[in-house]
Amino acid sequence: MEKEDGLTWKEDGVVYMEGRIYVPNNKKIKEEILKENHDSVDVGHPGQHRMLELLKRIYWWPGLKEDVKRYVQGYIKCQQNKVQHQKKAGELHPLEIPQGPWQEISIDIIRLLPKSNGMDAIVVIVDRFMKIICLKATTTNILLEGIVKIYQDDIWKLHGIPR
Repeated sequence: MEKEDGLTWKEDGVVYMEGRIYVPNNKKIKEEILKENHDSVDVGHPGQHRMLELLKRIYWWPGLKEDVKRYVQGYIKCQQNKVQHQKKAGELHPLEIPQGPWQEISIDIIRLLPKSNGMDAIVVIVDRFMKIICLKATTTNILLEGIVKIYQDDIWKLHGIPR
């Protein structure tokens, strides 16, 4: 038995790194190890974290974590039978379509933009029926009265009061 900077050479030619078998950079060997520790019936198709934990007990090679992730994500049967832990999305309830243009609008403010001519925000007014937008440069500290003024000057005088 010969020791060298954390590596131990055994008589049968197996190299150990930190007490684990060092796997050489051989794709075929790595694939076989991954297959044995994932696909066999007695192991039970562990997920990435469990499989990595099992392999790290015995083996070591550079990029082990990435190889395990790639193998498990590429295993079709596991992906098809994977349990979803996310809550199912709720039903969509779309808004009714307006009867005509400028009857229903939406107003939004895009803030904290780079300053241009002293302005750092944009008021966005959208007609929900025709999807026409009106953009007006403003400042981040605009108040409701300022938005009303923009609405009066740019929308109301042209299209009237929405529903």
